[in-house]
Amino acid sequence: MQGDVPEVRIVSGRLVTPPGVPMVWLPQDGQVIAKIPVRKGNRRWLHHTVRIRSPRLDGDRWTLPRSCLVRLVTAAIDRYGYIVVCRDMSTLSRCTRSCLEATGVDCDCSCLGAHHGADSSNWFERVGDAMVADLGETKRTTIVYSAKTDDSEPVIYGGELSRRHYRPDPAGRGGWPAAARFMCASCMSVRARVWDHCHTHGFVRAPLCNTCNTRHWGGWQPQHGRAVPSSNLDTSYYRWCPLFSDEREAPCSA
Repeated sequence: MQGDVPEVRIVSGRLVTPPGVPMVWLPQDGQVIAKIPVRKGNRRWLHHTVRIRSPRLDGDRWTLPRSCLVRLVTAAIDRYGYIVVCRDMSTLSRCTRSCLEATGVDCDCSCLGAHHGADSSNWFERVGDAMVADLGETKRTTIVYSAKTDDSEPVIYGGELSRRHYRPDPAGRGGWPAAARFMCASCMSVRARVWDHCHTHGFVRAPLCNTCNTRHWGGWQPQHGRAVPSSNLDTSYYRWCPLFSDEREAPCSA
């Protein structure tokens, strides 16, 4: 899936996403509704990584506080490579100064998200075109976000974030380089896209490409667009976790 935008459609006002791509819906009022791929440890990930105090699961949907949106988008991109943000807004809405100066994806206006994330501290950006569905008094916009790109020549990762705790919030990432600044620390074949971290100990490990980052779970399938994992994989980047252990007791996460 490296370099390819997931195929997302709106059918009769309903969002249809490929398997394995997380989605978050912002109704006009109320909390965020998120649908993330079923995977062991999702509640722990939402609580410890995204820093949501009490994530609530209803069926296959998570109900989350609206204040977590920027953290959720950033962390989901690092985990899955992409996230789809679906937003309902009034057809009478207009761009305001708060939108034009938005630092994330959490506002309701008529710009269709063109300005959202413009000042997201270089962590994510819109990919592909915004889609719009007219629902009468409201309109539903859908935008795919991915990690921020970098046009400079990629370099080899040398532990620039060694011993740093993983943080998905802009304040916690102050001074971090973009993952795309480096080559993937696993396959060493393509530019990295996201920051991998050890879920057991919470430390940043290394920058990875989307393919290497998602190879350990049963989500996307090749027929649905997931890139076939390279045979040139190297898990030695696990050792960037300062508490690295391959023993049974508190081993580093995959």
